Amino acid sequence: MGLLSKFMSALIGEPYTPKPVSQSAPKPVQQQTTQRRATAAQPRQTQQTRQLTQPAQSPQLAQSQYRAQTQTTAHCTSSTTNRSRSTTNRSRAQYRSNSQSTQKLMLQPMLPAEQIERARNIIGKIEKHELSDEQISAIAGAGHNTLVLAGAGTGKTTTIVGYITWLLSTGTATPEEILVLSFTKASADEMSSRITQSTGKVIRACTFHSLGLEICRSSTIANRPIIDGHTSNNVVRNAFEYLLEHNVSYRLLAFKLMSQQLLDKYSAAAQLENFQLPTDDYAFNQYRQNLIDAAQTIIQHMRSNNIDTAGMQTLNERYGGKNIGRNREMLQLIEPLYHAYVQNFATNNGIDFPGMIVDAISCVNNGSYRHPYKYVLIDEYQDMSRPRYELIRALRLQHDFSLFCVGDDWQSIYRFAGSDLHLILDFDRIWRAWGPTRMFQITTTRRFRQSLIDASGAFVMRDTNLYVKHLHNPSDKKDYSLKALGGHTEEERFNVIVEQLRKLPKTASVLLLGRYRSDINLMIRCDQNGLFSIDQSTGNIRFLEKPDMDIRFMTAHASKGLQRDFVFLLCCSGGLKGFPSTIPEEPLLGLLLPEVERCPHAEERRLFYVAMTRCKKKLFFIVDQTRPSRFMYELHNKICPNIFRGVKLPPQCPNCGEALSLRHNRSDPNRSFYGCTGFPSCRYTQQAK
Repeated sequence: MGLLSKFMSALIGEPYTPKPVSQSAPKPVQQQTTQRRATAAQPRQTQQTRQLTQPAQSPQLAQSQYRAQTQTTAHCTSSTTNRSRSTTNRSRAQYRSNSQSTQKLMLQPMLPAEQIERARNIIGKIEKHELSDEQISAIAGAGHNTLVLAGAGTGKTTTIVGYITWLLSTGTATPEEILVLSFTKASADEMSSRITQSTGKVIRACTFHSLGLEICRSSTIANRPIIDGHTSNNVVRNAFEYLLEHNVSYRLLAFKLMSQQLLDKYSAAAQLENFQLPTDDYAFNQYRQNLIDAAQTIIQHMRSNNIDTAGMQTLNERYGGKNIGRNREMLQLIEPLYHAYVQNFATNNGIDFPGMIVDAISCVNNGSYRHPYKYVLIDEYQDMSRPRYELIRALRLQHDFSLFCVGDDWQSIYRFAGSDLHLILDFDRIWRAWGPTRMFQITTTRRFRQSLIDASGAFVMRDTNLYVKHLHNPSDKKDYSLKALGGHTEEERFNVIVEQLRKLPKTASVLLLGRYRSDINLMIRCDQNGLFSIDQSTGNIRFLEKPDMDIRFMTAHASKGLQRDFVFLLCCSGGLKGFPSTIPEEPLLGLLLPEVERCPHAEERRLFYVAMTRCKKKLFFIVDQTRPSRFMYELHNKICPNIFRGVKLPPQCPNCGEALSLRHNRSDPNRSFYGCTGFPSCRYTQQAK
């Protein structure tokens, strides 16, 4: 199953059947007013923002324009532009300049104390707690377009529930006029339950895909069945396997895309019609699975962006750069698989998950669906993708509504699924055509302690493109909530984990976090004495010495939104599958995703921040002292060196940031030198003293 399919498996719940709502079409004058607002705002907008607020001429053109305009939207340092470049390049440079300037949304001041108190009396307690002054200000001070930046553990969901309570209590909206959108079925269900418990009203809270399905099923294509991701992926896999086995030219192309080593090994035999696939070759099986995963993910992103293989060819010729040759070959591999995918749901007259939002946008645009909403609230707004944005925009063009978005740019970690950080960083420029925009922040958190707040905040804000936030915990109790534990071997690192678990309360909740699922192997391989019972399918771990301790393993991505008393980061090492991960993405897939930010490892940095902020009491970094993560060097050298007592790090490569290892000169044992562990990509060496 491809990455996107795994991510989408949690996105959609049961289709919603709305009550009939009588609503006349928007008056022409209202639509004209919206259009005039958009037109009037255009001279102030950047090139990318104009693309985000204007209808596209075609899906392929829209995608290629979007690609051009997001190529260079964010980076760590300002750059200069040569005046002799083309107009397109000047436009890109201008957008960079705007992004680097102080034109971000300005933080709104808190409301006057008397106004806050009046609003608090109207809203009352939410889930038995009074809202903070920051939350009240965001709720009662909301505008037509509102962005609430709420840090980890600051009460995003509570703020949304409070805003709905405010709308209902003031008579501003009825339950049928409010829509709440989230990104997973679990979070949408939780949101719905909490809203009902607090307000006594049923408010529509759903995922974007559930909304898309509702729109499709209440329009002219209502009876089309859902083609689930598992079925679609099997179609792609079966088509690939058939061609690999029966088509010689396709087989040779696949081997070439796998690796030059495999091509050299099998190219002669692979040209025979009766060639038997080397299924006993571990490398072949790994590369074959990687190709299938990449093809499935690329096809799903093609569908979600409404772009076909011809459009992909155009994108590649314009923006493929040094990868244009490989991309052409990858497209040759994917083209028959894409046609098999499309033919499958076309034959069944079905709706596929990735294309569900595309179909919903079409239904909104052609008037076969009309929405009843006056207020739309979006949770986890940092996870917005281009197709989801297009759906919201289509709904607003049909009949405008107030938009209330809550999110945290510091926790944007789903680029692989299409999430575009620019949709939150450029919130003002994107939505200002619909009216004034306001930005509030919620910065009080009781989830974790001040030392962790300070360290994690300083770490993530080394990416200066993000909004500055100053989180704080109201408690003034001195704490020591971070500690580095080291080891030169897996066995040593395993032992320090066991030793620390023995010191924790016997009923503590513990989270072992990895960058990849394979990071759990540290616990599995080293447990020679049977200290743990590990269920790899669920991640549940039982420490036999303390059976009442609640221990779970999961990846950093999966942990988002969760919290435990104690957290162990198992993956504080360098290398391809270290943290930050340096595994390169498939170049063709990169053409479909938002542009990689210029700040090195920007999303990996945010993911590491998410991992750091899962703990309530204490965070342990399990450091590979032979090859530590470059993030460990940052923490050690610039942020919190005191937590590394007893954990010595080797010298760091000044070129690539990886660790240096001590090596001996074979011809002269008395002359040692340090070599970069990033070899062969980095060949840095220095003489040892």
